[in-house]
Parts: sequence; C-alpha cells; structure tokens
Amino acid sequence: MRGILKIRASLVFGVADLLTAVLVLVGVFMALPARWAPVDVPAAALIVVKLASGLSLIARAHWAPRLATMGAALALVLGLGLVTTLALTASWLSGVYGPVGQGGALLLTLVAALALPYLVVLPAAELVWLRAAAPRAA
Repeated sequence: MRGILKIRASLVFGVADLLTAVLVLVGVFMALPARWAPVDVPAAALIVVKLASGLSLIARAHWAPRLATMGAALALVLGLGLVTTLALTASWLSGVYGPVGQGGALLLTLVAALALPYLVVLPAAELVWLRAAAPRAA
C-alpha cells in the first residue's frame, strides 16, 4: 500500500511541477509586456528545472528526488521573493499615492495571491514530501 501511495504522490507532484512550469511560462513570457533580465533569467531557470523535475518524477527516474528537491527549493526561494516584493510594492503604492495607488496595489495583491499557491505552498509541500520519502540512513 505504501508503494502505491509513493507512486501516486510522485505522479501528482510531477504533474504539478509541469503545470507550474507552464504557468510561469505563460505568466512571465506571454503576459508581461516587456522583457527584463532580472525577471526573465530566474523565470527561465525555474521553467527548465520544473520541466525536468516533473518529467523525472513522472518517469520515476532514480535521480528524480534530487532534481525535485532542487526545483522545489528554487521555486520556494523565488516565490517568497516575488510575494514579498509584491506585498512591499503594493503597500508602498497604496501609502504614497493614496486612492490612486490603491488600484495598483490591488493588482499587485492579486498577482501575489495567484503566485502564492504555485510558488510557495506547493514547493513547501513537495519539500516535506521529499524529506518524508527519502530513505533513512542508519
């Protein structure tokens, strides 16, 4: 029974990693109107790592846990940085520009709320699962 759950969890996290890669691709490279290296380079790195991680988890490759850990850690770091930056920028806009800035703050808050599940919660859950699924050293 434990083996079936492990296979099912591997499949779920593999599909989730592929979905995350697609969402980052659409969100950064299709939705953003301008290119900027400090956004594009980490996003491209995250897309590549998440695609490789998702495919390796689905294929149950022997190196999948290591790659998935790297991908989840990268997503968590970038996601926490993104959500923090968006929250700080939204509060600054709202405070400095008053009612006019509240529209921009609302938009940034919405983006942070959309990024939170895929770039913070999911990678944290994946890291917990990978730690629990790791073989114990005697």
